[in-house]
Amino acid sequence: MAGRDAATHLWQRLGLRIPLIQAPMAGVSTPALAAAVSDAGGLGSIAVGATDAPGARAMIAALRAASGAAFNVNVFVHATPRVDTVREAAWCAALAPQFAAFGAQPPEELATIYRSFADDAA
Repeated sequence: MAGRDAATHLWQRLGLRIPLIQAPMAGVSTPALAAAVSDAGGLGSIAVGATDAPGARAMIAALRAASGAAFNVNVFVHATPRVDTVREAAWCAALAPQFAAFGAQPPEELATIYRSFADDAA
């Protein structure tokens, strides 16, 4: 069971008391939540993909200030999306009935919601 031994060794090296990794979810995994999970013996996580480099630094600093335990940082480093207005308009049109079912209008155009850290010199 080499895999099991490696996993045990990993959480021993991280100083974890329980084999739990909190999911790093952009927008909801806060430094306070991650600190609480890490302090309870698991591996707390923050997701910095919904912010920029200064925001990521601030989140990491807040987590370090709240806990001395090990933690995880999840970063989005994806390819820059290519705009395809014809394809995007087709998707919006295809989804229009779903929007209407909820009394909403589809967007007129799509926008990138998370800038990749690959495009951020900071």
